[in-house]
Amino acid sequence: MQDLLITSAEIALSFLKRSVPGLLIGIFIAELLIEKGIINRLSPLGKPFVRISNLPEECALTFATAFLNTRAANAMLVDFYREGKIGRRELYIASLMNAFPAMVRHWNSMIPVLLATLGGLGLFYFGILVLIGFIQTTVFAFAGKLLIKRPEQIKGVKKPAKNSREPFKKVLRKALAKTRKHSIPILKTMILATYITALLIAAGFFEYLTSLVKDFAAFLPLSPEEISVALSAMGSSIAAYTLGANLLKAGLISEKALIRSLLLGSVLANITFLRVLIPYYIGLYGAKDGTKIMLISMTTRSTIILCLVFLMGVVL
Repeated sequence: MQDLLITSAEIALSFLKRSVPGLLIGIFIAELLIEKGIINRLSPLGKPFVRISNLPEECALTFATAFLNTRAANAMLVDFYREGKIGRRELYIASLMNAFPAMVRHWNSMIPVLLATLGGLGLFYFGILVLIGFIQTTVFAFAGKLLIKRPEQIKGVKKPAKNSREPFKKVLRKALAKTRKHSIPILKTMILATYITALLIAAGFFEYLTSLVKDFAAFLPLSPEEISVALSAMGSSIAAYTLGANLLKAGLISEKALIRSLLLGSVLANITFLRVLIPYYIGLYGAKDGTKIMLISMTTRSTIILCLVFLMGVVL
């Protein structure tokens, strides 16, 4: 038991060392850009979705922020919710609508790897992932249209000027103050959620889930090559891209089958990602709301992907 506690503490500390600095830096940069009025220039990107969903107009700012840092955008929404400026329904819809900008945000980390391994086919695959994010965002925008009947303006939210003329030192102080305000409650919950998740990892819970998925994958109507690519995505997306590229070069898998297996692999990888997603969602939204938002997001995205995989098998 003592070894389990020590191992889980080491896992939790390792995760927090990697994630906390990025969280704090991301929130700070987003707050700085907001205070300087730069985010306000991007807010028109979110206005069509906000109008469709009946969300308050100010939520267009958080949508635009998600193109730069999704955690910072969601932290802003949580702050609105905790201060009573939006309700739980608005929090859910606005958070779930960030799927599209969150996917676009990963271009700088994904495109170089995809180009290096899969070339033009990698760009096509990234385009499919962006399309999936767009569909997901649109689905929740129309869900908001049905669920949010009377959009209201958020009171007490000052819209930043297009070009802030305040001294940079003053802007910097405001950004630091807001970063501290937004990050402290998030970090408190995240630390607890991270340790609980680390306990599950040390106990082998996620390895057990992974083995169940692998056993299930053997019964899928796919070739051994497709299954191998899909399963490798559970360990590493880069490994899946590399394996897929080698199989494609050897003529053992078609381009369509490779895309299909990569998409299926992104669904299976949800099991692996849980060890990161649980601290992230619970840290931001709390145990109850975080779990619900995580499951809704994962289920919706997986359903869209599986529908595309099915269509690729039937139509293409």
